[in-house]
Amino acid sequence: MAIFETYSKRMKKVEGKIQDVYIYTEIPEKLRVQAAHILSDTIGINNNSAWNYIHSTMAKELGLFSLTDNMYHKDVDHCLDFLMICSDEEAIDFIELAFFVIDSEALRTDYFTSRAIFIIKQSPDEAIEELNYRFKDNNVGYEFIKGELVRIDRQFIHKEAVKPAIKLLYEEDFQGAADEFLKAHEHYRKGNHKEALVEALKAFESTMKTICDKKGYAYQKDKDTSSKLISILLENNLIPEYLRNHFTGLRTTLESGLPTVRNKKAGHGQGSALVTIEPYFVEYAINLAATNIVLLVNAFKSS
Repeated sequence: MAIFETYSKRMKKVEGKIQDVYIYTEIPEKLRVQAAHILSDTIGINNNSAWNYIHSTMAKELGLFSLTDNMYHKDVDHCLDFLMICSDEEAIDFIELAFFVIDSEALRTDYFTSRAIFIIKQSPDEAIEELNYRFKDNNVGYEFIKGELVRIDRQFIHKEAVKPAIKLLYEEDFQGAADEFLKAHEHYRKGNHKEALVEALKAFESTMKTICDKKGYAYQKDKDTSSKLISILLENNLIPEYLRNHFTGLRTTLESGLPTVRNKKAGHGQGSALVTIEPYFVEYAINLAATNIVLLVNAFKSS
């Protein structure tokens, strides 16, 4: 009997169906509300000049006299109400404009000189850090960096490694590794850094085990570590012989990279001292996993 392939699995393999772990064209209501809270806490509800600038700039851009129809609204009310009812594209533009104002020298001065007058509860740097956290937590692929919003999929590593890794894993039926890689990103977005490291390593190891299964390479499924699996793939010439010299450093890179990151940071007990894993370190591990996965799956496809 032929192997039955489920509808969901077929859809995952359709080009473009699973391209990324983030969304870019939708700003959920929850994120809009969270952004409104950040704006109120950082600009201050009584900072009329800042709200007037945001309101007038956005209204002029859209060709409107006012962002809402309520003639009795203050500028702050126009702005926050608009954020809740505007289109997704307008919400992205509005958030970028508002945080551009937050990042300005004027708002940074207000934080130190007029906090009590404007009822400011957090600093511009705290606001930007929270916004970027809220983006990730809501699975929305933007970061506010140096005065503007940047799409994560425009960043080199994400574009060249993370997205291709997801696409390749599903296309080539590396289902387990694909699910683990997505779980790593989910944990990272939610701030579960240790779990993200563990899932990243599992995805890397599952990729190599799947290659061994598909190629018929002998290995011990429940015992072989990353180091052993790497050795098996190299011994079986998954990397073409004529490229072996070019990849002399590959084995060292893979062995000392992701597996070591996981073993030292998340794979063992932390003893009496609490081990803190910084977000940038987790991002590095996931990106390293993605780069290695793309290399190995492409090598598998070419062998």
